[in-house]
Amino acid sequence: MRSRHSVALAAVSLLATAMTIKKIKLLLLTALLALGCQPDYGMQYEVIEEIQPTQVVIDSLIQPSPPEKLDILIVLDTSGSMTDNFQQVSAGVELLREDIEKITMDYRIGFINSGLNKTPYFVGPFDSNASLIDFLMAPYTLGDDWLEQGFQAMYEFTTTTSEGALFFRDDADKIFIFISDENEQGAIPTLVFREWLVDHFEEVQHDVVAIVQVENSVCTTNPYTADVGTRFIDLVAYYGKTGIDICSDWELWLADSTFLVGIQQHINLTNTPLIDSLVVYRDGVETDLWYYVNNTNTVYLDFEPDPGELIEVGYVVL
Repeated sequence: MRSRHSVALAAVSLLATAMTIKKIKLLLLTALLALGCQPDYGMQYEVIEEIQPTQVVIDSLIQPSPPEKLDILIVLDTSGSMTDNFQQVSAGVELLREDIEKITMDYRIGFINSGLNKTPYFVGPFDSNASLIDFLMAPYTLGDDWLEQGFQAMYEFTTTTSEGALFFRDDADKIFIFISDENEQGAIPTLVFREWLVDHFEEVQHDVVAIVQVENSVCTTNPYTADVGTRFIDLVAYYGKTGIDICSDWELWLADSTFLVGIQQHINLTNTPLIDSLVVYRDGVETDLWYYVNNTNTVYLDFEPDPGELIEVGYVVL
């Protein structure tokens, strides 16, 4: 099996060889011209320009396996403009629970507000014994919090509170759901938060969903560009998805936006590739069962990866 490291090294080696050949040809031609040598009429010389510096990028995904244990944290904006969304939140989580229980009964669901500034800032955990009323009341039970800092709230809940220490289980997969009608306004940059998620939960699978105001939203009462959840949308893009419009009937397809039921068959590339350099591997074995769409900068797979299978896309970037 070829590891991601070996694939990258192979690509770098091939690239370096190609660059060396081009440089030798260019230097040889320059030397001939300097000596005053005239080319024979029967020979053709091609002036090859030295190519620009390049880098090799490897993007990858590991096909999620159905979770045996699952912790779900809902980070909810509880500012005044969100109160008319609470009933939909309750209904959506109840429907999500029905989908979860088709896979595992070993789960827990918790809610925090997006500032940890007003108590109670945590409600839960709820499990398979929780009633419908528990879910209906959960959003209304959280303290009203005007701080819309979802990333910071989750970070602090996880790393500094006793409730966070008790809620998350070391051996349980994770789903994080951010719900807000405005953009994330905390101090933690999106990429830094994403890297922290990957590092902190490296021993388990995790997935992220954003239910926010999107561009061209069907929201009619809050049309301001500043309210688009850009930072939340940027976060979930790392997980191969887009933001869910908070003004849509999102509760009907919330589960389809997580790894609970969805098979991942595409990889959004992090850089724009030289198309001819693209190569795809399944657990280290090259495959040609894929195609690339330039408009979305995405590689789509013509097969369903098996649970736990590693898919890697290698390519050259100028």
